[in-house]
Amino acid sequence: MIRAPNHLGDLVMSLPALRQGMPEAVVVARGLASLLALASPDVEIIPIHRGAAGLAPAARRVRKGRYDRAILLTPSFSSALLFRMSGVSRIRGAATDRRASLLTERVPRPVIDALHRSSAYWLLATGEVPGSPPVPRLSVTPGLAARWRERLGRPDGRIIGIFPGGNASSRRWPTERYATVAMRLTGDGHTVVVFGGPAERDLTRRVALGRAIDCGGRTDLPLLAAALAACDILVTNDSGPMHLAAAVGTATVSLWGAGNPGATGPVGVEHRRLRRADLPCVPCVKNECPRHGAGFILPDAERECLALIEPADVLYAVREALA
Repeated sequence: MIRAPNHLGDLVMSLPALRQGMPEAVVVARGLASLLALASPDVEIIPIHRGAAGLAPAARRVRKGRYDRAILLTPSFSSALLFRMSGVSRIRGAATDRRASLLTERVPRPVIDALHRSSAYWLLATGEVPGSPPVPRLSVTPGLAARWRERLGRPDGRIIGIFPGGNASSRRWPTERYATVAMRLTGDGHTVVVFGGPAERDLTRRVALGRAIDCGGRTDLPLLAAALAACDILVTNDSGPMHLAAAVGTATVSLWGAGNPGATGPVGVEHRRLRRADLPCVPCVKNECPRHGAGFILPDAERECLALIEPADVLYAVREALA
């Protein structure tokens, strides 16, 4: 069996490895189970609650399957402990989070860190390093596509998605700039759809401003996949929906601050990445910007990498992609 990653973007990047590993079952965080079921309909999916409270129930569920080998695509100590508690005799994973003693097959962390995340998952699942990062692919069912078409109605022009959210503040472009981009693109005659989770409804409302279609908190993950597949392009932060859009075949314009696109960027040729790699602090890969005071270029150092990306840069990239 395979323990799948805990975050949307990582789960999408792991899809090639999950298919190549051919597991009998996949353990995944409960919130991602519906998307994994869409991607792997023929595999038993064991959804679990993350955290200490979910560890014992998950171990009992896994033990019933009498699995003798497990592959960890997660780096945590608790994921290795889960399979030890379940009686799995062979466990393969990266030697991270002080869990090496729980593993029977250890992949050194420097080897993992040197690869694109999609390649790292492939190595963990197969034992081989691919020649290039495997490209995640996800197909949307006709029923999901029809549900989204019914909700969207008849769009004007091209359909452009915007995802302005994300968990890490160091990876979020300013809200007012997203609003400017949405306003300009609707002014071009396009249909702009703003996506976000249930906790991001205020954010999506402030970006949509009554002109774009506000879908904040109104799509589960399978329907979000269908919605992104219907877009001509997605403008997005470095985020899980960025990877989901790429997997369903939608081009992206992504805005990069703290993240490293060489390690976690969307795979494929239809993706434009906007970033200020000329700053000496980029990429810091921190969830919160550690800088304060005067910046290298701007008066304010905090999130300077994102502040240097202008709406005009994003609009040019979108219009170039559409042309």
